[in-house]
Amino acid sequence: MPRKTENKDTQVLLLQQNLAAIRKIAGWTAEQLADKIGVTKQTISNLETGKSPMNLTQYIAIRTILDHEIETNKENTVLPQVITILLDKGDELNEEDYAKIKEAINTVSISAAGGVTGATLASIFGGLLASIPTSTAILGVAGLALGPLGIIGGAIGGAVAGTWLNKILKKSKENKEK
Repeated sequence: MPRKTENKDTQVLLLQQNLAAIRKIAGWTAEQLADKIGVTKQTISNLETGKSPMNLTQYIAIRTILDHEIETNKENTVLPQVITILLDKGDELNEEDYAKIKEAINTVSISAAGGVTGATLASIFGGLLASIPTSTAILGVAGLALGPLGIIGGAIGGAVAGTWLNKILKKSKENKEK
């Protein structure tokens, strides 16, 4: 799949491909996420397994709920970073680096699903990212920098509410003008 997020379909696909990991890092079961956006647990399961394609309405609902979680749950510092890396800035990484980071994030999501939260989860995440031998381009993504806990800080800025929506709406407006 092309890494460039040139259209909203690609954005939707990126969220669908990473939904299970993001949901777990947010600290939600499939049923909890389903309740938050007004669908069934089965719908979330079908989205996560790829049995059903995610539509734009589901994308907007999930991104809105994620924005709300980021805004209200300041203890979860990993969630905004994961969203920024995988969804908002993933197109700035080459395929190999993206795959390595995604693998680390999937490992972190398993820890999160097991009940690890807060600073401990951030430490695991930072340690995993710091141990990934990638090109130096990864350090420039969203102004990320390696700190004592790995990639911390700069990624949070990329998950500001509305940034992703502006990107989607801008593409729609450009298409109408053509």
